[in-house]
Amino acid sequence: MGELILPLRIVAEPKPSHRERYLCEMDPSRNKSQRFIRADSNLENLDYPTIEIPKQWVSDKLYIRVTLITVWSDQVPVICIHPYPIDTPESNVIKDPERNTLYFPISQDELNRGRKSFRISLRKLTQQELRNCTSLWLLNKDEKDIQRFSDSRDARKFIEVYQLGKSKLIFSIADRFQASVLPVIYDTTSVYSQIMTASTCSTTNENDSVVKCVPQKGQWQGGDEILMVVPKLDKRRTCKVYFENPSSNEKEEVNVEFVDLKTIAFTTPPCPLKTPDNGKKEIPIAITQSGEEIARVSFCYESFDKCLNCNNASLFAALADSNMDGQSSMSTTCFDERDHFFRNHNVQSESDSS
Repeated sequence: MGELILPLRIVAEPKPSHRERYLCEMDPSRNKSQRFIRADSNLENLDYPTIEIPKQWVSDKLYIRVTLITVWSDQVPVICIHPYPIDTPESNVIKDPERNTLYFPISQDELNRGRKSFRISLRKLTQQELRNCTSLWLLNKDEKDIQRFSDSRDARKFIEVYQLGKSKLIFSIADRFQASVLPVIYDTTSVYSQIMTASTCSTTNENDSVVKCVPQKGQWQGGDEILMVVPKLDKRRTCKVYFENPSSNEKEEVNVEFVDLKTIAFTTPPCPLKTPDNGKKEIPIAITQSGEEIARVSFCYESFDKCLNCNNASLFAALADSNMDGQSSMSTTCFDERDHFFRNHNVQSESDSS
């Protein structure tokens, strides 16, 4: 190609503020809806980050390389591959998990329009996952960054040094010459997005001994995903969660997953009572460790079948707007009850993990 190779241009930037999500909040295998990075305000009202493709590119084997990267700082004066995984549900996308990179094929229609949008999800790693990430790949290099702090398994230090609450997307043209290898990147076409910052909110005047459970009600047939902060939780001890039948001594144990040191996730079973009481019934949930009860909350089963989050959409949207510190939108996705829950406990959870 003899002519000057032009870089891509971003016509819809990703939002500068987003809410980090763990796997349990976005796992399709658990019937969780996929959450995507949303576009910032733009003249064309595009929903997702979008780039403009120069007209000089006409090959039917072209791809757009999308990689999540860290942000340059005085403490880390290099650009690395960000460890928080990005993904997409779109078909025919080539994925390189080791370099946290997605290669999106460009259709003929997209070439004709000169535009391509991207539905990309971003997942936050748990403390344990970060401890297994001892070093980061340097961007566009076949080598890893130097050791920048003494204990490579110190997850909190990892987050602090590399400022993992901040990230960027890099977009580049790539061409695939052989089906057996990854596309070749044209680095001169690369363009970097604006910085995306994970929103956090410190808690004030809160009782640290209070158990937080979201949502607090669900469908009679069960299947709702519950997130619960338990201040007395000790990850080193076996944790069990029981749904109790108030009319008998029976109780049902459910599988539990640790989200972080003080947060657990589990799925509700069907209501232990067979007959609805005026359409709803409160059931005790007991949390135990090594046979000792450490927390107890009530969960409300409702007999009607509808989206419970829809009832609170306006309320939580208002909460989001009122706590934005000047931002027009808190999240890259629709604000829901779990967003409010994690906003209020994200900072505390990171503190507890140290």
